[in-house]
Amino acid sequence: MTETPEPGEIDLDNITLTGSLIAVTEHLRTVARPATRDLTRREADTLLRSYLEPGCFPDAVRRLSTRHLLVLVGEQETGRRLGALALLSRMSLAESTITVLSPAAGAPDLLSATDYEPGRAYLLHDWIAVSTDRTELVNLARKLAELGSYLVITRSGGVSQAVEVEHQWAVPEPGELFDLCLRAFGRRAGLREEELTRARDLALALPTPAEVVRLATHLTRAGEPAGEEVAAWLDTKPVMREVLAVAALAFVHRLPEPAFDEQLTRLERLCDETGRRPLTGPLITVANGLAGFRAAHQRDRVLAELLTRYGYWLWQPLREWVRSLPGQGPAVQVRAAEGVALLARHSMKEVRQEFLEVWAQGSAAERVAAANVLSYMCADDTLAPEALAVALAWAGDPADIRATAAALVLGGGLSVRYPDDCVRLLRRLEGAGGPAAAVAGQSLSLRDLPRR
Repeated sequence: MTETPEPGEIDLDNITLTGSLIAVTEHLRTVARPATRDLTRREADTLLRSYLEPGCFPDAVRRLSTRHLLVLVGEQETGRRLGALALLSRMSLAESTITVLSPAAGAPDLLSATDYEPGRAYLLHDWIAVSTDRTELVNLARKLAELGSYLVITRSGGVSQAVEVEHQWAVPEPGELFDLCLRAFGRRAGLREEELTRARDLALALPTPAEVVRLATHLTRAGEPAGEEVAAWLDTKPVMREVLAVAALAFVHRLPEPAFDEQLTRLERLCDETGRRPLTGPLITVANGLAGFRAAHQRDRVLAELLTRYGYWLWQPLREWVRSLPGQGPAVQVRAAEGVALLARHSMKEVRQEFLEVWAQGSAAERVAAANVLSYMCADDTLAPEALAVALAWAGDPADIRATAAALVLGGGLSVRYPDDCVRLLRRLEGAGGPAAAVAGQSLSLRDLPRR
């Protein structure tokens, strides 16, 4: 690289830019492992101990045993992932391990470029293929049947033309799921009957099985906070300045107090809020010189509540402020990236449109921020395939400036979850020329550095 990068390039020799990338990736290594791997039967059984079969399950077992390939179609957090494991556990297999494939594999890759062994089980979570080809999927089913092997794929959306191998997924009854989780996890000592009754009534109204499991988990773990205090505080209709303070903290959590005050002041100016205000409150405290939430779980809960309760008057200036944070230095940029990744749990559409796409076409610091958002998303099993899908879209055209951001995250957090895919994509970008080629080459080099 030259000392002054060409327009569109990112100078990865600049420690200011690479420091946050390396730090975020190293953090991810401590909390996540490759998604594409062999899953042991013991691991699968542990995951399935709180699984409740929905009404569509027996038909799915019959269809998988006959076809050897089944694509479970439905929305996120409806139990598809565990459903796929449960289905494979019902099949007669030569080996009990389950091989997890990459969600980036297209139908041609699954048919012609994947080595299947006889009598084995294969799983592909959250398939991100742009389209599904009926002929290729039917041929894949025939190939698996000849080998006596089984593959279950999960994907979002509706049933396609490949109806022979697709199955619309359904959710289990929430009350029964709640009861099963309590039995599986063990009821917390001291849990009062009235508290249990209220929780079960709440479970019946929750929209997804994942939320039911989270609620039941809270009841089985003594002292684990559920975040009700965030909703209770917002129910008091706090004044605008207090809402802005917790909103800002959600994106710049644990900054030094003066730095947080500076960033909060910038947000207040955008909202025409002036005057002195305390930095602490019901949710905010300052400890060891750092401004943060009183409990770590409150950060995610605040983001969820703000999305639900507030509209344009809060979110429009908040978006503008968050988009400016990568230019406020590496420490602020990293915290902002983590906050945006948390926001993706509740609205991936908001995150992609308002932040990722904007940053990926912006300055070097903004593209590093976009890469760090995707890396932080890789800590979540559900969000990791979403992050991979975004990077694949950006890398589709090596001449697109967004491809440089893709090259960063392919050498960062995504390389932890999908190592083989990332090496292949980085080598393709490196050989394609343009600004993304240089970044891809350096990302490949950074992957080979000794870990701290």
